[in-house]
Order: sequence, then structure tokens, then C-alpha cells
Amino acid sequence: MKKTCSETTLTNNSAQAHTDKTESTTSSDSSETGNNNRAYQVLDEFLKEEEITLYNLPKYYDIAFSRDVSGEIKFYTNCFRKYCSFDVKTILEPACGSGIFLINFPKYGYHITGYDISPKMVEYAIENIEKAGCSDKAKVLLGDMVTMKFNPKFDAAIIPLSSLGYLQSDKEILSHLRAMSESLRKGGIYIVEIACACDDINNEKTPDETWFAERDGTKIEARWRPYHYDKENRIRHVDFRMKGQDNGRVFEFHEEHKLRLWFYEDFKKLTREAGFRIETIYNQEFQLVPKDSRITGETGALYYVLVNE
Repeated sequence: MKKTCSETTLTNNSAQAHTDKTESTTSSDSSETGNNNRAYQVLDEFLKEEEITLYNLPKYYDIAFSRDVSGEIKFYTNCFRKYCSFDVKTILEPACGSGIFLINFPKYGYHITGYDISPKMVEYAIENIEKAGCSDKAKVLLGDMVTMKFNPKFDAAIIPLSSLGYLQSDKEILSHLRAMSESLRKGGIYIVEIACACDDINNEKTPDETWFAERDGTKIEARWRPYHYDKENRIRHVDFRMKGQDNGRVFEFHEEHKLRLWFYEDFKKLTREAGFRIETIYNQEFQLVPKDSRITGETGALYYVLVNE
């Protein structure tokens, strides 16, 4: 994964876009000072590194990918009620990142456990959980999706934002799915959000591939751009770029992400081998996708409801 980093400046247009397109949050002076000091320390360490990764910068990841997840949680809970024959009380989230679902599911009465392979992301998620005051119902662990297993077993599991794609080979994916099957109750469900390959990669591109986010004096400009399909090796190549202003300190970096290039028949085969059944599929509007549909990337990212048999 090739990464470059440099100090830079954001354009006036970008700064204006931050103002127009994002919402900011506020905090007390004391907490703001503490957060800023920590941010400067992280940024200083970051700028000294020859190679950096998005997932080693959890604060900036959290800001860039922050969103209102209430609609997603409503969708997930509706699936729990519809496709599980028992009350879902415990949830597992692999590749949980900075913990946006870990701090939101407890508001609805659920207990949730997340895990992530990045130590810095786990540390940041722990802080988020503590700040949200939900340590009694949420926890996060360091773990690898390929091998992580749990006992006691969970009632349900989720993996949003195509995070499963970071497992590229059939062997890794099958190992993960089998580990998840062993970590879920029989009849429990695993809701997986992924996007399959488009017939034409240009259909995966949007007119504006850049987005903006802002929080507590930190402004982020990010771009996620798929640019190549390696169909033979099942790899999607994505160029990711981020610019940021952190209370006057400015940075920029870019890196390549390599993710699994999904084809529906591959996904169906692997889930079946791991002991899951694809019960149904939903689109991004949380509407059912007809079972006779041809599943390609043109339909966008989809939610697959897998039942653990």
C-alpha cells in the first residue's frame, strides 16, 4: 500500500465547502484544549512518518466517516425482529473502527462488542465509549477478522461500509465467515454490507467523489476513488486522498486501498461453505431486492442478511 504525506494548505473553495456542506459540534473550553493538544501530538507524530495509514489516524477517520446512523440502526433492529426466532440482545461488530455503532446501539438497549485490527483505532474507540457513558453495554477488543472467535455466542452481527472487503482471498474470507458462524447462535443473523463489481467500472464513479466533514475546529476533505478492477485476482484498487486543517495545523496524505472485488456468485458460494444462508438482500434505501435480480455494482452497495445454520 503506497502512501505519501506532506504539509499543505486547503483552498478557499474547500474551506467554503466545509462551511456549506457540514455540521460542526461544540465542546467545553477545557475538553477542547485537551483534545487539541492531543491532536497536535498525533499530527506531529503523523508528519514524521514516511508511511502512514488512514486506520492509524482514528480521530481523522472518525471525523471523515462520521454520520447519523439512526436509520441504519432502525434497519438492523427491524431485521433482528424479522429474521431471528429469538430476541436479539447481544451484537458483534467485526472491523468496528472508531466505534460509531458501539456508542449508538446501547441507546436502544442492546449490548454490543466490537473488535478491530488497529491498536490505535481500538484505543480511540475505548475513549469514545467512555465519553458516551456506555461502558456497561459496549466494549471493544483488538482482533483479526480472519481468526477472531467468541464464546459465549452472540445473537446477531453486523459489518457495514464494505469492511469485509479488506479480506481479499477466498481463504481469508472463508476463515472469517466460519469464525463468525462459530461466534453466533444457531439461527442468529450476520448482516453484511458490500458492493459487487460493476459491469463497467465507470458506473462506480460519481460526479463528485469528494466529501467534507468538520468537528471542533478540525476540517477534513476526503476523496475515495475506485480506479481499477483486477478481475482475475478479484481485487478492487481505490485511490484515497485526505486533506485536513486541525486548528490551524494543515496536512495532506494519500494511499492506495486494495479490497476484494466481489462477484455475487463468489459471495454466495463462500457464505454457503461457511454455514450461512443468504436469507434476503436489501438496497441502500432498505428496500428488498427481488430474488431474481441480477446482482452487480450498478445496484450499489447492498445489505445481505445471512442466517447461521
